[in-house]
Amino acid sequence: EMSAAVSHELNQPLAAMKTYLAGARLLMQRNRLEEALASFGRIDDLIERMGAITRQLKSYARKGQQQFSPFDMGEALASALSMMEPQLRQRQVQINRILPAAPVQVMGDRMRIEQVLVNLLRNALDATKSERNPTVEIILSAGETATLTVRDNGPGIEDLDSLFEPFYTTKQPGDGVGLGLAISSGIVSDLGGRLTARNGQHGGAVFEMQLPIMDSTEKTQAAE
Repeated sequence: EMSAAVSHELNQPLAAMKTYLAGARLLMQRNRLEEALASFGRIDDLIERMGAITRQLKSYARKGQQQFSPFDMGEALASALSMMEPQLRQRQVQINRILPAAPVQVMGDRMRIEQVLVNLLRNALDATKSERNPTVEIILSAGETATLTVRDNGPGIEDLDSLFEPFYTTKQPGDGVGLGLAISSGIVSDLGGRLTARNGQHGGAVFEMQLPIMDSTEKTQAAE
């Protein structure tokens, strides 16, 4: 199960890396060296990330030992979107983002939350495959909890009850092992939050991730 999870989570940065590498080759052929260098910088970031994901998944069995630190959910989302950028651009998916003016600080493991965000974006991308105008709406809000909602305009979810079970997948064989949502749900639970799914009133799937928000006393302690 773990090796399947590792390959599943590494597929994303690998695919992005191939895209950036092909782009860098073209740019070099056209003597646009500065732009090519920027692509290599992104590839470097992705290699770092792959190492981090591998370490994370290896330590998945040793839960409860990870160090939590404060991070900004908006920044984690921006990072996940940049990782998904090649696929989003290729499929011409319209992303609508609604973010609060103030940063939304949560306490947790930013890398693992980015992994969850990439999973949710990947799912939305898969769900809108047959839509003429694929649209994904991402709403971040801060109240009792930090809530991030990802809504797509796909056909919605048929089997809501099985959705978070390991190896449940609606994809064709070879398209994915179905560990994404089970792992994502586990990660969010470990951080004291919850990940839920429902069908939207006007169609499409809605995933909602709630995480404990940092209160002002925690922020002061973190700053010290």
